[in-house]
Amino acid sequence: MTMELLAVLSIAALALVTVVRLGWWRLPARETGRRPADPLIWLLAASVVYLSGSLGVAAGGVSDDPAYARLSVAVLGNLLQCALATAFVLHLSRPAAAPAHPLPRALLAGVLGFAVLTPLTMAISIVVNELLVLAGMPRAPKASHETLAILVERRDPLLTTLTLAHVAVLVPIAEELLWRGIIQPAFRAAANARVAVAATAALFVLIHWSAIAPEGRAAGLSMIAVLAIGLGILRERTGSVVAPIVVHALFNAANVAIALAEKPVSSSP
Repeated sequence: MTMELLAVLSIAALALVTVVRLGWWRLPARETGRRPADPLIWLLAASVVYLSGSLGVAAGGVSDDPAYARLSVAVLGNLLQCALATAFVLHLSRPAAAPAHPLPRALLAGVLGFAVLTPLTMAISIVVNELLVLAGMPRAPKASHETLAILVERRDPLLTTLTLAHVAVLVPIAEELLWRGIIQPAFRAAANARVAVAATAALFVLIHWSAIAPEGRAAGLSMIAVLAIGLGILRERTGSVVAPIVVHALFNAANVAIALAEKPVSSSP
C-alpha cells in the first residue's frame, strides 16, 4: 500500500476518533428545525419533488451534443426540484420542538462535517477496493460516477466549468432539500431519528445505483452510504439543510477536482 493511501487511512482514523470523542455521532432527542404537518402528505410531496426532476427532459433538445444535452436536462430538473421543495417546506411544515441552528453556526458545522466526512468516505472506498482486489475482482475505476467519467473522457473546459457549477451548487441544494429537507423529517416524525437517518441514507444510496459503473459500484456506493449517514446526522443535529448542503457541495467539487487531477481538461488526448 502506498504512502498516500496510508496517509488517507491515518487521517480517517483520526477523524473517526474525533467524532467519537466529541460525540458528533449522537442524535438529539428532540426534533429540530421544521417538521411535516402530516408525514403521509409530506412523503407524497417528496415523491412529486423527486419525479419533477424527470421533467428536465424538456431541455434535452437544446444541444446536439449528448454531454451538453444531458447537463441541460439535469439542470432544468434540479431547478424544478428546488422550487417545489422550497414551496412544500414553507407551506406543509411547522416548527419542531427545538429551533434550527443560526446560519453562521450551520455553515461552520458544514465545513467541519466536510473535513471529517471526506477522509472517512475515502477510507471506506479504499478498504472496499482493496478487499475486492484480494478477492480476485477488478479494481474500481478512478472515475466511477457517470458524470465524472464523461468529464475525464471529454476534457472540455466549458463542459467542465458548467458541470462543476451544476454539481457543486445546484445538485447539493436540490438533493438536500429533497432528502434531508423533506424525506428525512417525514421518517423522523413517523418513527425516530435513527430510523430517519438510516432509511434516508439507504434510499439515497439506491438512487445512485445506476449512476455508478458496475465495476466501481461496491466502492462508490460504500462511499455514498458513509456520506449519506453523515449528512443525515448533520440534519438532525443542526435542524436544517444548510450544513448538509455545504458538505455536499464541497464533496462534489472535491470529487470533480480529484477525477480531473491526473487528466486536466487542458491536456491533449
